[in-house]
This record gives sequence, structure tokens and C-alpha cells, in this order.
Amino acid sequence: MILILLLHIIYGATFTISKILISYATPILVIGIRMTLAGFLLLGFSFFLDKNRIKYNFYTISNICALAFFGIFLPYALRYWSLKYLTVLKTSLIYNLSPFISFIFAYLFLNERISWKKIAGMTLGFLGVIPIIMAQSSAEESIKSFLFVSWAEIAMLVSVSSFCLGWVILKKFISKESISSFALNGRTMIIGGILSLITSCLFEQNLTIKDPVNFSFWLILIILMTNVTCFYLYSYLLKKYSATLISLGGLLAPLSAGFTSWILLGEKITIDSLASGIFIVIGFLIFYLDEIKSLQSPEN
Repeated sequence: MILILLLHIIYGATFTISKILISYATPILVIGIRMTLAGFLLLGFSFFLDKNRIKYNFYTISNICALAFFGIFLPYALRYWSLKYLTVLKTSLIYNLSPFISFIFAYLFLNERISWKKIAGMTLGFLGVIPIIMAQSSAEESIKSFLFVSWAEIAMLVSVSSFCLGWVILKKFISKESISSFALNGRTMIIGGILSLITSCLFEQNLTIKDPVNFSFWLILIILMTNVTCFYLYSYLLKKYSATLISLGGLLAPLSAGFTSWILLGEKITIDSLASGIFIVIGFLIFYLDEIKSLQSPEN
């Protein structure tokens, strides 16, 4: 359980670093550079550390491509674009819906069981997002909205959903195939990074990097924290725990994100964010206790 908590403490801090990175370059360009470099780094680890090599067939190739799109390209491109308009804390609170969204996908694709307590927990979790969605900053108001939800918030919700779907695909894939985390993640990141670079060239303007030295420092830091440490930990933990249980540790991500954004960016913690956090925490606890109970039942 300590590793699950450590995973999300590190991951929460990377929201702040991501916000810093997009101040130096356009969002999708940042993702393209980050994922491509990280992918080659992981392939280097795989070459020297792994004995097993990936055996390519249609099933393997299709899953790697699906993971690259739903687990890397789509969620990160949308998240980084959202960070242009949302605060770090708000982005991380929306990300904190991942346990509930993960469970929905796990229920649909992995046949995980549902209960009324989990439904109640999910309902409270989703209600918790309403206060922060209703409170929009001037940056959000600068872009159009759909009803009372800004496009940045919609993009972030799609990002979280895609990210959760990617981990469910990974869970299904690694349960059938014995593939090294370094080898698999390296390939998916390279493909996702190349897709991001192509998208950036097609749709973004002013593809330059301000202050390359500072940009490189934060880029290397986030690669080591997320692409190496977090991805390896997540893949390792998926072999022992359910995707939903691991996502539950995401409760700590907003705390880590809020603290680091306050220190590094001077972002304030608002009453709306606190109210959302309380609702999500209550929903989390209800959901978590029922998940633990089901894992401890004799049938499991």
C-alpha cells in the first residue's frame, strides 16, 4: 500500500511541473518531446536489463497501438492543453475522478463486480467536481463553454477517461502476455510521442522553446519522476492489485499538486476546491472500504 501512496504523491507533483513546462513551449509539442525522449530512455533500460524480447503478432501490435493512443497521446495532449486554462489544483481534482472512471471500465471490460456502496461512492465523487466546475477563472472564461462547463474542463474529463481506459487495456494485456514494463512503456511512449509531434506540427503555431536550459531541467525531472518511476510502479502494482484499487491512491494527488503549485506557482487554494476535495474524499472512503471488503472475501 505504501508504494501506491508514493506513486500518487509523485504523480501529483508532476501536474505543477507540467504547468511550468507549457510556459516554455506549446502543450502538444511538450508532450511530443517528453514522450519520445522518455520512450527511447526506457527502451535503453530494456535493452540492458530485460532478457525477454517482445514477440510481435497482430494481438501485440494492436494493443501497443491502442495503449499509445488511449494511454499516452490523447490523455496527455488534452491534459496539457487544459493546463493552459485550469489551475493545477483544479486539474488534479478532476484527475481524481480516475478511481471511479477506472471502475466503470473495469466493470465493462474486466468483469469487476459492482455494489450499491460503490455506486454511492462514485456519485459523491462526481458531485464533488461540481463546485470547482461552477467556479471558473478568467483564463477559462476566455474560451467558450458548453452549458456551464468550459471546454478545458471537458477536455480534462475526456483525458481522465482515456487515461483510465489505457490502464484497463494494459491490465488486460499484461495478464495474458509476459512483457517487460520498460519494453512495453518505451514503445507506447515513442508512438504516442511521434503522434504528438505530428499533431503539433499540423495544428500548433510558434513551435519554439523559450529558455531551453530551464525547459530541459524541468523536462528531465518530469521524465524521471513520471515516465520512469511512476510508469514502472504502476505496471508493477497492476500485477498485484486491481486497477481500481491502485487508482484509489489518487486521493493524495491533489494534495501534492496543491502544495507544489502553491510553492512554485503561487496558486491559491479556494473554498470551492476544498469543498470538492471533501466530497471526493467521502466518496473515496466509501468506495475504498467496499473495495477492500470485496478483496478480502473468501471468493477472492
